Amino acid sequence: MIQYWKQLNWSVFFFSLLLLSVGFPGQIISARELFTINTADSSPYSTPLNTGIYDQIILKVFDSLGLKVKINHLPSARSIENVDIGLDDAEYARIKGLNEKFKNILPVNEKLLDFSFTAFAKDPRIRITGWNGLKKYNVGFIRGWKIYEINVKNTRSLQVVSSEVELFNMLLKDRVDIILYEKLRGYDFLSKNHISDVFALENPLSVRGMYLYVHKKHENLIPRIEKALREIKQGGEYDDIVGAFIQ
Repeated sequence: MIQYWKQLNWSVFFFSLLLLSVGFPGQIISARELFTINTADSSPYSTPLNTGIYDQIILKVFDSLGLKVKINHLPSARSIENVDIGLDDAEYARIKGLNEKFKNILPVNEKLLDFSFTAFAKDPRIRITGWNGLKKYNVGFIRGWKIYEINVKNTRSLQVVSSEVELFNMLLKDRVDIILYEKLRGYDFLSKNHISDVFALENPLSVRGMYLYVHKKHENLIPRIEKALREIKQGGEYDDIVGAFIQ
């Protein structure tokens, strides 16, 4: 009988731990607790020192809510899966609709930033409107960028490379007229390499909003995060953060 109660008590103990790790919708987090947020993004959006665009926005927002944050830099799949199982509290930055696949996460509907799929060229006078606007140019992009692999069909010539270094070198050496990348990542590369004769062209080929997701146990926190994000946008702090990476 004593052995039975020991086994029962251990079962209750482990079941309680499981409940605590998963949490409940509407669970309130104390200001003294550590809110763990994952990301798989890289520069200029996120850095190991948390100085990226997303990092600074996230830290500013949660500081205004009085919540202490720890940012974990993880591989893409693990980053989101850890939040889905309740091991961590939130994850950034992802496109809308990810909660259709991961059932335990919810989006914060105020977007962090627009991800702009953009053409770069040495001639800033080039004007491109839509994917068909590429047809008279020699074009290059990085292998694995699905949006370009799917949509770039009709060009004068097409070069596909393996890295951003190869991509920009190809343009600098006039092997192509246009390269396709992401706007702020392109600015980041140009700045770090002191390149002044390559320009982001107007009219991005596609723009996708990027969002923060939280585990469903923090559903009650979503309106507060959305409000804090809107406030830093309206107050100018948001523009200061993003603008520092565009100059």
